[in-house]
Amino acid sequence: MWDDYKARYPDYESYADDEEGHWYVPRCDPRYMADDDERDFGDIMADYYADHDPVYVPAGESAPVPEVDGVTLARAAWDAVTIPTATISYNPMYGGVGATFVGMDTWVWATGDTPKEVT
Repeated sequence: MWDDYKARYPDYESYADDEEGHWYVPRCDPRYMADDDERDFGDIMADYYADHDPVYVPAGESAPVPEVDGVTLARAAWDAVTIPTATISYNPMYGGVGATFVGMDTWVWATGDTPKEVT
């Protein structure tokens, strides 16, 4: 098992004394596996690791370029979140017409089932 682990880190002995650099290691997480994929997660992970070795980057050098850029990840995260519409109330309020008063401080707050946090 130890030999298999060492084999994943090409030329690891060359970096043993370098305390400033970093290893970048691919990771697979079963929480993000597509529901329609019939393969076993272990097989998917093995296939991915076979094509994605850890990479050592000495201090001062740039990290490896991610396979998926940050803009795409941010867009996917934004599309995955549903932000509910807040219910707003305020005071002072002029009757039932939804108006307030010019020149007076107006207090505004969320009411009802408006969430405090969206994840």
